[in-house]
Amino acid sequence: MRIFIATLGTETNTFASFPTGLDDFRRGFWVENASVDSVPGSPWAAPAQHWLRRGRELGWEVVESLHAFAEPAGPTIRAAYEEMRDRILADLAAAGPVDAVLMFLHGAMIAEGYDDCEADFVTRMRAQVGPDVRIGLELDLHAHIDDALLAVTDLIVFYKAYPHIDYSERAADLFNLMHRLLAGEIRPVMALYDCRVMGLFPTTREGPMPGFVADMVAAEGRDGILSLSLNHGFPWADVRHAGAKMLAIADGDVTLAGRTAETFGRKFYAMRAEATLPFVPFDEAIAAAAIPGDRPLLLADTSDQTGGGAPGDTTHMLRAFITAGIRNAVYGPLWDPLAVGICFQVGVGARLRLRIGGKFEPYSGPPLDVDAEVLFLKRDAYQDQLASERVPMGDVAVIRTEGIEVLLATRRFGVFSPTMFTHHGIVLHDKQVIGLKNLYRHRDVFAPLVRGQLFVATPGACPPDWQKIPFTRVPRPLWPLDADPLGLDG
Repeated sequence: MRIFIATLGTETNTFASFPTGLDDFRRGFWVENASVDSVPGSPWAAPAQHWLRRGRELGWEVVESLHAFAEPAGPTIRAAYEEMRDRILADLAAAGPVDAVLMFLHGAMIAEGYDDCEADFVTRMRAQVGPDVRIGLELDLHAHIDDALLAVTDLIVFYKAYPHIDYSERAADLFNLMHRLLAGEIRPVMALYDCRVMGLFPTTREGPMPGFVADMVAAEGRDGILSLSLNHGFPWADVRHAGAKMLAIADGDVTLAGRTAETFGRKFYAMRAEATLPFVPFDEAIAAAAIPGDRPLLLADTSDQTGGGAPGDTTHMLRAFITAGIRNAVYGPLWDPLAVGICFQVGVGARLRLRIGGKFEPYSGPPLDVDAEVLFLKRDAYQDQLASERVPMGDVAVIRTEGIEVLLATRRFGVFSPTMFTHHGIVLHDKQVIGLKNLYRHRDVFAPLVRGQLFVATPGACPPDWQKIPFTRVPRPLWPLDADPLGLDG
């Protein structure tokens, strides 16, 4: 067997004003003219690395193309998307005949002129390779999908976990299904059910989602069902195919696939309000943080987290800490390459007046002027993720202002573990408050360290008040913009 593998993706916030260009992909994750297995552990590398290893174990020939991923931001520049897309398609043509294609895409990538990059890309690929080459995709569960993508794909597997800790397991699921398909053991057919829901639905906290995921896993491999995935959708994108969808893959029985997708989709719909991530008003969260406790209180600055496409450089929460008299605190990561450069220039121990944050786009401002002491500097910093992965942070500077330690970085990234702080000279256990620019990914790994966690509705490019977001193109009716889109609550 000969298989072709590639990686291309980003998560697009259509309300963010700063575009995603080729340099953002190169700074994020970029492997060309080399094998993906040459890259140290990375979430973006994991699927292709798994397919490469499994293919080699089976004695298959594996042909690699470009592997590229960028941090979420605004729409991708048209020329950048087309260059990467066409590069992969040219590599596929040059590879000659292949039996299958496996690709790790995001599912919510939008470029200028392309509301659905994945459907555009795979449609062109299908036209190029013909009907007999098998195409399988792994997608992030914060994707947009409709029947256009199903029509040109043989297999689609989404992450099941949010936070995303199962991309390697889902890569294994996709490879196993593709192996069986190529061996003639199964005839997969796919069906979608539109749940008419948008929002954020963590799968590892209290509530109904852990049980829902367990039910999906239990149903796979039984009674003709090959795979089940709930696509949660990405809520900060104004596109016509937005919203949660339930995907079922059955063995040769499209009626079974449709019926199963509807059954699970309705089950999710019934628990949507209970499953959604709760948010706390900004003023209420700051008031709670001002009350000392036996352990730190964690406040998540959810509206300026880079995982949703925000710049990651607002100072609203830090300013509120200072105004409220909160002094024994830590806050980060704050994206500010200019401030980091100044800190490296003056060195550890220096004291200076420093302007931080608020620089990059309209959502960023205002900046904050502080009297800063430089506590720590590190080039090419990283934080740990899962057991063997490192997430690059770029260059890092830690400053102290008004008793608050602030981690500044030259790269945009999310919070994966407490090592984002502890690797860089910051002690957490003695703090009154931990402020994170993150949405949810941190919850489980920080839980043992804190007395509570609040997901705070701060100002920013990723606001959690869906009613106030100026949607014009999402399909209506759609919950929570509309109370009961499917008419099932009664």
